[in-house]
Amino acid sequence: MKLHTLLPLGALMLGLFFHPASPAQEKRMPFVRLADLQIDPAQFDAFKRAAIGHAEASLRHEPGVLALHVIAENGNPAKIRVFEMYVDAAAYEEHRRTPHFQQFRATTEAMTTARALFDTVPVLLGTKSSLPPNPVVRTADLEIDPARLDAYKAAVSEEIEASIRVEPGVGAIYAMALKDAPHQIRFIEIYADENAYLLHRETPHFKKYLEVTQPMITGRKLVEATVLIVATKPR
Repeated sequence: MKLHTLLPLGALMLGLFFHPASPAQEKRMPFVRLADLQIDPAQFDAFKRAAIGHAEASLRHEPGVLALHVIAENGNPAKIRVFEMYVDAAAYEEHRRTPHFQQFRATTEAMTTARALFDTVPVLLGTKSSLPPNPVVRTADLEIDPARLDAYKAAVSEEIEASIRVEPGVGAIYAMALKDAPHQIRFIEIYADENAYLLHRETPHFKKYLEVTQPMITGRKLVEATVLIVATKPR
């Protein structure tokens, strides 16, 4: 398995499209977790090495691990967001029992000064069959008017599908609702480069999304990020 700071692992992803789902449909969705970490800045390089080794072992040895992405906030690289995708919740629990996870947790425990963990429910996970080798990443944390949540999910699903279908520079857009706060939506967006991101913002489908959803959004936090790891299971 070839390993880089950016871990393509063949760079093949899932090509997933999941629409707002019923409870029965949710059972067939991947299990997605987010973690927001604060790392001791003096330990950043050591954390990065440990995370790369952990991702390599997880993707190589665990059939139930679909993707592990680790990104750092621009301007504050010790602030880390981790995206984990598993076949199901059982695969996640199995992952937690593996020796490589236990080693990673033990190694990084003292490096981590704050940790927030979130179970999520996918709104839509959209990705190309291959991810760009040196991507530009954006994250967004949105709060949606609960009374308009279904309409928002429909609008953002339409926008993500169009972006993946017609924009060569869009690698992936993941939209997830926090399980315990479904009006809070988290996004991770992966673009080929900065120009691809700027072109995305000028597309008709993105402008339509902005116009339609503006009155539905009650809060937003947008962050530019740097990729530490993008590791995905070949399909």
